[in-house]
Amino acid sequence: MIAFVCIAAGGGVFLQSTPKVPVHAPNTKLSVAEAADQLDGFSLLTDGPLIPGVVMKDEAGQNVTFEAFRGKIVVFNLWATWCPPCIAEMPDLNALQNAFSGRDFAVVPVASGKQGRETPADFLRKRKLMALTTYYDPDSKFLRTFDLDTLPTTFVLDKTGRMRGGVIGMADWQSDEAKALIEAFLNE
Repeated sequence: MIAFVCIAAGGGVFLQSTPKVPVHAPNTKLSVAEAADQLDGFSLLTDGPLIPGVVMKDEAGQNVTFEAFRGKIVVFNLWATWCPPCIAEMPDLNALQNAFSGRDFAVVPVASGKQGRETPADFLRKRKLMALTTYYDPDSKFLRTFDLDTLPTTFVLDKTGRMRGGVIGMADWQSDEAKALIEAFLNE
């Protein structure tokens, strides 16, 4: 079965095929398409658009765009401190960042909209998720640009800033399948 979903911000198309085949041995190099098929919930984008130039804030309140991450594979995660699935997913994202430390890779969590009692930076520090640096999108511009209302939502960007796929909802970012996907993007 094949399902297609259009993304409003540039006309990219998610492509997800099923059924999934078993994960290959760790030393086997998978293509991006093969690896994407392994991660539950991940939909590969064909003809993915460049990430929109939405301005977000860093922890110091400075403006940042995804141009700052050009040359890296980026796992771009929209989240909020009040969102239970987001809270559950953060340790996995922290572990993923640690797993690929020192490589051309970054997990970029962007706190979307109004937050709970603690700031996103305090949230991460309190839980000892020190591999992550959060960014802020207080007006939910990314969610509006993509016409989304689901948190968490995560996209993978290639080194040119092109959106290559993503997950709407939670994913197991600490899994062997997630690591194989990131490795495939890094080896592309």
